[in-house]
Amino acid sequence: MQTLRRLCIQTLVLLALYESIRFLFWMVNSSQFREMDGSMLALAFVQGARFDLAAIVLTNAVLFLLYLVPLPQKWARGQEKIVAWGFGLINGWFLAVNIVDVEYYRFTGKRFTRDSFAIGQDLLAQAGQVAVYYWYYTLLMLAITAGLTWFSLKNLRRSGRDSKISLAVGTLLLLALSALGGRGGWQHKPIIPAQAYAGETGSLGILILNSSFTLLKSSDEAIIAPLNFMPDAVARDLVATHNQGPVTPLPQQPKNVVLVILESFAKEYVFPPEGHPSYAPFLKSLAAKGTSFPNAYANGRRSIDALPAILAGIPAWMESAFITSPYQTNRVQGYPAILRNQGMRTQFFHGGENGTMFFDVMADRFGFEQYIGEREYPERKDHDGKWGIFDEPFLQYAVQRMGDDQRPFFASVFTLSSHHPYTIPPQHRDRFPKGKLEIHESLGYTDLALQKFYESAQKQPWFTDTLFIFTADHTQKSEFPEYETPHGRYRVPLIFIMNDQPLPLNNLERPVQHMDILPTVLDALGVKAPAYSRFGSSLLQDISRPGIVLRDTPRFVLVGEDRILTWNIENDEVVRYDEPGDVLLKSPQSFPQAMDQDLLYLKAQVQCFHNGMVQNALVW
Repeated sequence: MQTLRRLCIQTLVLLALYESIRFLFWMVNSSQFREMDGSMLALAFVQGARFDLAAIVLTNAVLFLLYLVPLPQKWARGQEKIVAWGFGLINGWFLAVNIVDVEYYRFTGKRFTRDSFAIGQDLLAQAGQVAVYYWYYTLLMLAITAGLTWFSLKNLRRSGRDSKISLAVGTLLLLALSALGGRGGWQHKPIIPAQAYAGETGSLGILILNSSFTLLKSSDEAIIAPLNFMPDAVARDLVATHNQGPVTPLPQQPKNVVLVILESFAKEYVFPPEGHPSYAPFLKSLAAKGTSFPNAYANGRRSIDALPAILAGIPAWMESAFITSPYQTNRVQGYPAILRNQGMRTQFFHGGENGTMFFDVMADRFGFEQYIGEREYPERKDHDGKWGIFDEPFLQYAVQRMGDDQRPFFASVFTLSSHHPYTIPPQHRDRFPKGKLEIHESLGYTDLALQKFYESAQKQPWFTDTLFIFTADHTQKSEFPEYETPHGRYRVPLIFIMNDQPLPLNNLERPVQHMDILPTVLDALGVKAPAYSRFGSSLLQDISRPGIVLRDTPRFVLVGEDRILTWNIENDEVVRYDEPGDVLLKSPQSFPQAMDQDLLYLKAQVQCFHNGMVQNALVW
C-alpha cells in the first residue's frame, strides 16, 4: 500500500496549497466579500475543498495511472522519477493558473476559463515584462513548482515497492477514490462550476471555485442554453416596446461622428467622490461643456467585450467573449455597416499591434471600411516598447487621417496607454499625479493626449459638424467601495458634445449603457435601420424601459433609476435594493408584486439574448 499512501500524502499537500491560494485570493480581493461574516467565509473554504479535490483528480489522472502501471524492476525507478517530475511540473502549472487569477480576476470579474487563453494570446508577447512587474507572484509560482518537485522526489525515496496483492488492492481503492473525488461526490452527475453558486454561500461562489476546475470544466464550445420564460415573440415585443419611443431630433444634425473609447477609464477616475482628485481633468472639463451621463455603464468587463456591445449591440452575457464563442459567425448588424451603407466613411483607429484582442477582426465584422493600427502608423520611434503606439502621437495621427476624404465619416478611436504596464513617454514621467493605484499616473498622460487631440480637431474644417462621444471600454481596479458592487464595477463615463455645446437631452440621471450609444448616433444622423439588435435604446427617444441590464455572474442585474434588482439565473433568487440610498447594496428589500414587470422585462432581455444566439436571430 506504499503507492496509495504516497498518493494520499501528495493529494493532501495539493489540497493545502489550493486552500492557501484561495486565502490569498480572498485577501487580495477582500473588497468583493466585505459583507460576509466569518462563518460564511469559513464554510466557503470548506466547500471549496470539494472543488479542489475534483481539480486535483482531473489534473493528475494520467499520473495516477502511471503510478499503477507495473514495469520490470530495471525500468521501474525511471518510471517513478518521470512521475515525480511530472507531479511537480503539472501541478505547478495548474496552481500557477490560480495565482494568475488572484490578480486577473480584478480585471475580468470571472474565474479563468478556456476562452481566457484566446484573449490571453495578446499577453504572450508581454509575458516577460508581466512576470517582472508581478515578480512576487512569479517567485511564488516558481517556488511552488520547485517545492512540489522536490517533495515528490523525496517522498519517492522514502517509499518501498508494493507486493502484487498490495498493488492490486491499492489500485482498486485508488480508482474508487479517484472516481468519487473527480466527480465531486455521490450525486447523479459530476459537479459543475454553477454548483458553487448554490445554497447559502452562493454569493461566495467565485471564492469556492478554483481556476483549475473552471478551466477544465469550460469548453471551447461554450454553448448557452435556450430559455423559455415566455414565447419568443412575446419576449421580443416586450423588449422592443420598452426600448423604443418617439424621437426628439437635434436642432443641428451632425455630418460626422467621432467615438473615443478610453482604455480602462472607470468613472471614479474621472468623477471621483467629493474631496478626491480627478485623474482626467480635461475629460472632466469636457463633460461640463457637453452632455454627461453620471449613471453610465459598460456592458462588459473586458476590452474584447466593449466593441460588440458598442458597435453591434451585443452584451457580454455569456462566459465566452462573442468573437471567440461558437456564435461568432452568427448574423449580426454592425452599426458601422449601417452608416457605411449610407455613404459614410468608417474608420477604426487603435494604436496597438494589429490583431490585438481581435480588434481588427471585429472592426471588419461590424462594418468598418478601414482599420488603422500600429502597422499603419508611420513612426516606429513612437512605439511604447510593450503594446503599441503612445496615445499622444497616435491620436494626432488619427485626427489627421479623419479629414483626408471628402465624405462624411464615422471614426472610432480606441486608446492604449492606460493599459498595463501603464507606460508613459520619458518626457512626461513624474508629470502626473501617481495617486493610490498603479493606473492613476497613466490616466493623466492619456488625458493630456486627449486634450491635444480635441484641440487639433477644433482646427479642422469638419469640427463644427461633428458629434464627439467619449466613453471607456470597461472599469479597472477600484479605490472606493461604491465601485465594488455588482453594478458599480461597470460604471464608466459617457459624454456627448458637438461644436463645444451639449446635446438637448432630458433625464440625464437615468441609467444608460454602451449599447445605447450607436442607436443614439443613428437618430442623431437621421438614419433609419431596418433591423438591428434591440437590447439598447436611443437616448434621443422617449422610452419606458425599467432600467439597463448587466451580467454579474451568475446574477443578472437590472439597474433602474431608484432601485437595483438582482436575479440569480442558477437558483431564480431575486433581490431588490433601494438606490441611491443604499449605494453599497447592504440592505436587501422585499420584492413586491408591483415589480413583477421589472423582472419580466429582465427575463425577456435575457431570453432574447440566449435564444437569439442559439437560433442565430439576434437581429430583429
